[in-house]
Amino acid sequence: MLQSSYGYPVVLTLHTTGLAVVVGVLVLVDLRVLGNVTQLPLTAMRPLMKLVWWAFLLNLVTGLLIFVSDAERYYGSTNFRIKIASVLLAIGLAVPVQRYLRDAGPATTGAPSGVRLAAGSSIGLWAAAIVSGRLMAYF
Repeated sequence: MLQSSYGYPVVLTLHTTGLAVVVGVLVLVDLRVLGNVTQLPLTAMRPLMKLVWWAFLLNLVTGLLIFVSDAERYYGSTNFRIKIASVLLAIGLAVPVQRYLRDAGPATTGAPSGVRLAAGSSIGLWAAAIVSGRLMAYF
């Protein structure tokens, strides 16, 4: 992939696009679960979760391609490890939020405290993943 003039830029662009979809949708859903963005009903957000999982699959594939392009450097990078840990934890926290969305009715108000904790933590973890991912280019 590194020998191609277009391979790495294309894969990196797809990875960035997938990240934008995953994080953009999940932060919007998390903010709604936390009681913000109340103009959007919870039920309207359900279909967006399918998009999140497809975009995450895109990121998984492109992330693996990027990793194998320079595995030794990435494996030894503290920022890479922070990024991967943050992504895994954030994706894990998306599961209870998705279950809450699945079970919520049109008149549902006030998510349970555990779901709110998952939503708030998810936003912080995605921020950590993005920052550590960017820092990988420099350290």
